[in-house]
Amino acid sequence: MPKTITKNIRISLLLIATMGVMSGITVVSSLPLISQTFHHIPNIEFLSKLMLTIPSIIIALFAPFAGIIVDRFGRLKPLYTGIILFVAGGSSGFYLHDFYAILAGRAILGIAVALLMTSSTALIGDYFDEKGRHKFMSVQGMAVAIGGILFITSGGFLAELHWSYPFAMYILPLFFLPLVVSSLYEPEKHHPLEHEIKIESNLWPVYLTAYFAMVLFYMMPTQLPYLIIETLHGEPSTIGFVIAVAMFFNALTSRQYARLKARFSYRQIYIITFIFFGTGLFIISQAGSIAQLFYSTVFIGTGFGLILVNTNSWFLAKVPAHKRGKASGVLASSFFLGQFSSPLLFEPIVKYYGIQGLFLIVSGIAVTIALGLFLKGKLSGR
Repeated sequence: MPKTITKNIRISLLLIATMGVMSGITVVSSLPLISQTFHHIPNIEFLSKLMLTIPSIIIALFAPFAGIIVDRFGRLKPLYTGIILFVAGGSSGFYLHDFYAILAGRAILGIAVALLMTSSTALIGDYFDEKGRHKFMSVQGMAVAIGGILFITSGGFLAELHWSYPFAMYILPLFFLPLVVSSLYEPEKHHPLEHEIKIESNLWPVYLTAYFAMVLFYMMPTQLPYLIIETLHGEPSTIGFVIAVAMFFNALTSRQYARLKARFSYRQIYIITFIFFGTGLFIISQAGSIAQLFYSTVFIGTGFGLILVNTNSWFLAKVPAHKRGKASGVLASSFFLGQFSSPLLFEPIVKYYGIQGLFLIVSGIAVTIALGLFLKGKLSGR
């Protein structure tokens, strides 16, 4: 580490990380209300889900280019640009009242998050050694979960006042921009070493894992609101509360990641993740009331608390230093292509089997993945 990692640097990186979770779940509680408000638009229930997934496809498409920009022009300029675009695009739903104009704002938000994720991930790789990354990412996972709790619950209460009010929360990053600008520094440029060229080709398993994990995990914010509102007859704030409880367990689990990583391999942590997630999905598939959904939150939260931290840690352990920007862009693309694909891939299942049928099927897929990873580990002797 070329410089001391100060408390303000850590806080700045944690605040930036919370912007990633803010980009999606803040408006989750508004989705059914947006469907009702724009009911005259054909297929609005499906189109309203694009409020979450349009940013994802834009990130998936733009993030590799953002990564090249980060490697070529440094980490900080793209980061600051991302924050400004995040505020402008994210808050557009607060003052725009045309559905398609709001979708355009969500696309701008996607460009912003692509810049933020690639630059901040590269900075973490630049600032910390491997042991330091595990410790920091444990704290980061907890911070993201706590941020998620605040954003999802605030978004739920604001949505009950008006569907557009949650979009105003995207203005918040303006308040911590001065801290970020005054704290972060531009790392020295890295030059490739001979052994790093081989390592880069081994990143594709990380990218594929990121994609398929998010296909499964992003069904929660895109499908659960409709189960709560339309099947279980809950309120918009109920959506936020259920997800917030899951995020609480997310925070507890993420904070323990460094200790878990000291005892288990990346593969073993994935096995634990998918077992917990599959159990939580099964409970949701059998729920007949809002109260029963809360039994699933400990399992869903634990699984989600491990998946992102484990994947990011695995990635940073493998990526060569001089390619952190470009590779971080591809990783972000993998995550968000999975998010975008999730409702598209699952929509036919929802039509034929209903939302709870979908949760039952995917719970089986999650457990099958865990079993496959376990057997592969046994066969390979690891």
